[in-house]
Amino acid sequence: MSKFKFIINLHKAIKNLNIRTLLIISYPVGFLYFIFTPLSSYKLSKRKENIENYSALKVKINYVKYWIETIWLSKEAYMDQIYENVEIVNEDEVRKLNKNFSSFIIALPHTGNWEFAIPMGERLNLKLLAVAEPLEDKNILNWFTSLRESLGCKIILGGKGQNTYQKLLNHINDGYHVCLLADRHVGNSGVGVEFFNQMAAFPKGPIALSLETQVPVIPAAFITVNGMYKLIFGKPFIVPHFENDAQSIQHGLKVLSKELEKLILLDPNQWHSIQPVWTSEY
Repeated sequence: MSKFKFIINLHKAIKNLNIRTLLIISYPVGFLYFIFTPLSSYKLSKRKENIENYSALKVKINYVKYWIETIWLSKEAYMDQIYENVEIVNEDEVRKLNKNFSSFIIALPHTGNWEFAIPMGERLNLKLLAVAEPLEDKNILNWFTSLRESLGCKIILGGKGQNTYQKLLNHINDGYHVCLLADRHVGNSGVGVEFFNQMAAFPKGPIALSLETQVPVIPAAFITVNGMYKLIFGKPFIVPHFENDAQSIQHGLKVLSKELEKLILLDPNQWHSIQPVWTSEY
């Protein structure tokens, strides 16, 4: 059975179930994932040296939760089980931005479930857009694209030859609110920035876009707190012009790094970025 058929069949099997009940299976599955990927688990466990209360086991359980939630997800299921149970924290920050800017950039860490944040865009009067990285299996890519667009987020394709940066500039100028995962660069490159007291490679996209367009960046994360869903916004900022663009981008990344740290520390174990983040992990 192909990966695509497996995802589709699993979605059909679980889409009508209660999500809180369904997530119980993430504990045994996550434990097995932790046990049978020992090298990955060992590397993750070293992060507790820099992040208090970090647990590689809990991170892998939450990673499994993310995938269960995402495969379960549909607009109908979300509206039935999730929508009315979401608290938006620091909503006033977004309302202020809406009054003063036609668009802005939402920077997210790999925390919680960012797919669950999408339908909140309508509640906040946001015109959301995000980038999907290309996948070898086009059927899987198209399925995830359709899911995200049905929830209320326009998707453009990233990757080589897609002219992604210019497309994002154009959409910002057209009034879109661009959502970008910002705590890990795809591949072994990026711009060096201190993150939890270690050197990490961050994508410069969110900061470069803010610098060029002078629209704000606002950090955000969608997590569960004591069993309740919360969409939490951090403090927005604009990247100022310094002597040169490189200096401006470096400054912006430092600010973004500290803001993402604050969001992650709300529950470090929901930060399920299991790929290398710091340069020492590559």
